Amino acid sequence: MNRKEDHYSCNGTTGGSSISNVKALFSLSGQEQAVAENEQGWVQDDYLFRSEGDLYRTHADHLAVKASSLSELLSLVELVEIGTISREEALMSIDADCFRKIVGDIEYSHQGYHEMPSPQKLLLWSDQVRNLKVFTGGITPKEVWIGKFMGVSGLGLVRCEELLKMEPLKSIIPTEWMRDEEIAVPMQRRLLCLLQEQWESLLYALQGMPVTISLMRTSDGTTCSYFTDGIQDIQIEALFRAMRACEQQGIDCIVDIVVNHPASAEQFEDGVRFIDQVAEQTLGHLRRSIKYRVGALIPWNIRSSIASDLARVTNLLVVEWDERYGTSLVDSTIIGVYHHIRLIHPRIHIRAVGHLTSEDLPVIYGMGMDQISCDPQEVPVMRIAAAQLELMEQVIGVHL
Repeated sequence: MNRKEDHYSCNGTTGGSSISNVKALFSLSGQEQAVAENEQGWVQDDYLFRSEGDLYRTHADHLAVKASSLSELLSLVELVEIGTISREEALMSIDADCFRKIVGDIEYSHQGYHEMPSPQKLLLWSDQVRNLKVFTGGITPKEVWIGKFMGVSGLGLVRCEELLKMEPLKSIIPTEWMRDEEIAVPMQRRLLCLLQEQWESLLYALQGMPVTISLMRTSDGTTCSYFTDGIQDIQIEALFRAMRACEQQGIDCIVDIVVNHPASAEQFEDGVRFIDQVAEQTLGHLRRSIKYRVGALIPWNIRSSIASDLARVTNLLVVEWDERYGTSLVDSTIIGVYHHIRLIHPRIHIRAVGHLTSEDLPVIYGMGMDQISCDPQEVPVMRIAAAQLELMEQVIGVHL
């Protein structure tokens, strides 16, 4: 392990600093800290984080040193455990970008950070101070396992059309099936069985972790017309059959189904009625024991009128983040749309999905989103960086 520590350094940081460098940030004695707490009024009552150390008093206090190596992360944890600093101070002392390299190097050495106490403890502490939920993508059991390893809250979005492109479905299902509403009865049965197997495999791997699934759009690009002999019906029936099979095996299933880009609240409600009808016909009396809810998948630049209508009829909006534009086109008008959604439905969950990085977090917070779904390798950085941003807002007074 010591041979690899030199490779953790990151440009612009003090990768080679020792524990003494980190301690330099927190040189006040316990008595001096108590006086500072009393005078400046920055004592926190949260019982989770009571320690001899305290929160940062100014914006500059957390900039002097950033832990950017595995040995420095260990030093931070040691300082917390001996009461020199608080957990919040330890989190704020991490170089989030270098955390990605540290975790990557641990994985490369075939030793997971779950076996490395320092990174794992810091990530768990970040979960305790962070309100933002971090999800990831994936449609295979292996991707689910990676997400669990990274400590995600669940799968942020599974697209039905992507599932149909996987083996064995890919090699036996013609591409035009995904564009044709009417499918011959023998083919319906075949597709239903194969899709059910795929869903069962995914739900079994999740073992009760939440998953969000998007319906395929119909051939004309709308979601307002559904057919009992079409791909829309088959994909949902296969999902409910798989959920029933898993529940009967004692595997809890928590599923969100999102209607793809509804153009109005009426179109969304048409999708909800369709899903509920398929659930009733497929599950019968077992429907009451199956956990699912219906949300909407929307573009990031959704029109204000549509967003307002959807906010009144659903508890979940999943926003497709367009990484081609990043945050450059997110202006005050778009931010205003999401703030208006919050005014209409304060408790609604708004999740951004896409190839997000920690650089997108300030805008994500600015738009009032409370969930994100990113690539698996970004998850540890997101967990730390989001915790740092929320601590800055709570302690230093920086408004996100």
